[in-house]
Amino acid sequence: MAYLHGKKQTSFGDTVLEVLSVASTLWPILFAAVLGPLLKSIALFRAERGSRLGSLEFLLTSQTTASALKNILTMGWIGSWAIGVIAIWSLSPLGGQAALRSLGLQQNPISTKTPATYYLGNNRSQVFQYYGAGASVFFGASAGASLISDMRTILSTSFSTQDILVSHANTSSSHYNETITDLGGKWEASRSGRRDLWRNVRIPFLELLPGYDSDDPHAWVSVPEDEIVPYASLIGLPIRGGSFERPGNSSMTVHFHYQTLSCGNAFNGSEWVRNGSMALWYHNTRSSVPLRNQYMGEAAPNMGYPNIWFDFPNTSTLTEHFTATFDMEPRSKLQLVMGGICTDAAYQNTEMPRLCDISTSYIDMQIGCSRATIDADLICQAKQARHTPSYPVKGNLTALSSWRLAAGILRELPFTGASHHVAEPSTLEMYLRDPLGVFQRIRGGYMDDPETTNKLGCFASLPPEIIERRLATVLNTITMSTYEVNVLTGGKGLSVDGGPMLWQNTTATWTEFDSDMYKLNKPWFITTILSTVVLMICAIANVVVRQRIRAPDFLDSVAGLTRDSPLINVSQEGSGKSGSDRLEVIKDVKVRICDIYPEREIGKIALTTELNGPKLRWERTYA
Repeated sequence: MAYLHGKKQTSFGDTVLEVLSVASTLWPILFAAVLGPLLKSIALFRAERGSRLGSLEFLLTSQTTASALKNILTMGWIGSWAIGVIAIWSLSPLGGQAALRSLGLQQNPISTKTPATYYLGNNRSQVFQYYGAGASVFFGASAGASLISDMRTILSTSFSTQDILVSHANTSSSHYNETITDLGGKWEASRSGRRDLWRNVRIPFLELLPGYDSDDPHAWVSVPEDEIVPYASLIGLPIRGGSFERPGNSSMTVHFHYQTLSCGNAFNGSEWVRNGSMALWYHNTRSSVPLRNQYMGEAAPNMGYPNIWFDFPNTSTLTEHFTATFDMEPRSKLQLVMGGICTDAAYQNTEMPRLCDISTSYIDMQIGCSRATIDADLICQAKQARHTPSYPVKGNLTALSSWRLAAGILRELPFTGASHHVAEPSTLEMYLRDPLGVFQRIRGGYMDDPETTNKLGCFASLPPEIIERRLATVLNTITMSTYEVNVLTGGKGLSVDGGPMLWQNTTATWTEFDSDMYKLNKPWFITTILSTVVLMICAIANVVVRQRIRAPDFLDSVAGLTRDSPLINVSQEGSGKSGSDRLEVIKDVKVRICDIYPEREIGKIALTTELNGPKLRWERTYA
């Protein structure tokens, strides 16, 4: 067994394992066959030299582990040597198990370091140079016109997958459990949300994970696998490399960032949107086109009819952000305005905007990937996350601090999934109100839910903590949709001379399993050796003790009860014979246990050859 330790699996080793499994079954039988006769020999040896009856009884009847334990409990303390007998008997079951467990097979993992890359990351100089140029869409009028369709395709597709139904969903809704069931149950719903449609790894919304502690932001937080995980974006992080085309597991650490929002309550914004107001940066309040329908300052019916709009407050803070560089953190938060019309009971319309502070979270993620078989998909997911040390937990510089990117996102965002029929909610609006009703747009949501019907652009009733997490996910999704479409859908992207290197390098640990190896369990192996040595000593001791005994072995037979008994009428010749030898002579003699003093008030029970003696009676007293 020791020889096989650390060796790869072979037919010889498997044969040894088979032998050990058989030995574990035969071991108690072999042990009893050796120790039982030894105890009888010791009893005869002690009887020849003088011994107490209790000791002889213990030795003669302790033929199993259970009987030895029973004897010490029923007879009481008869000597410290009895503990030794029990200890030796305990090696009977223990030795069998030890033989079975001494040697086994274990997996043989082989780890390999392999390069991997992921997109954009946390390098502020590269990230904000990229955003400052308008990402991969808004870096020029002609280029934007060519590439905007790619962005819209990615964005609309992201809002068309099943898992969006439970993304920041209303868990108290009567439709929540029904939707989870339709998705295949909680585990399946959780699994489907870990990657986007193009198998990019989705980024967990760290601040919303169970176990997140804002007082210890740099502690790793596990991403649960058995519950619906809140993700920061519907588009995942593109990762390349880090694996091989064979079964195995991969792990790596990557870095990324996303935007978070802190929103207030909706307020009466009539002054913000009055004709000629300069409170908004992007929208033209002097235009006859309603704010919600303005696209680049004009009506765009071919884009659809949204019911909400987005803008920035036209303040000095906005100027500070638009002029900031990657190494200069703005002093104040950039604010996003989300507006829409609410109608009261008197059918009076009021613009009810809401202000949200925008921050950037920089996080580290531990990614785990697994391929079960050679033809299986490589499944990657975020395992743990934390705020990146040395970066601000809630940074003020954001992707929207770029005026190029901000202008493009502000005009595209309201039209996401907009209906071409007036007074119907868009896909975006349905998601913001309640993701469970995203695919119920024709009816404006679930008709039995008053919070999702006939509201259109009015979101005043939604609590800030609800709207901010959904809107943050939307904001991150549209921001990531401006990445190069070739990168998001599985390619490596185009190399632009003079541009930043957007792919970041990391090292993945690839683990696969070679042939199983034999592993020796040292405690069990030592127990096996000890049991074997004790067994051999017992066998030798039995031979030695037998050589020192002169008396015949009559203690192990019923024939021994007939020796010199006045109540048993048999020949008493052959006192030098053992019990088994005497039995050959007297085996046909009939005996009976009966009352030998039937005439007395108190009877006496004995083994006798008097077959006509009275039977034993329950009501009679015997001495």
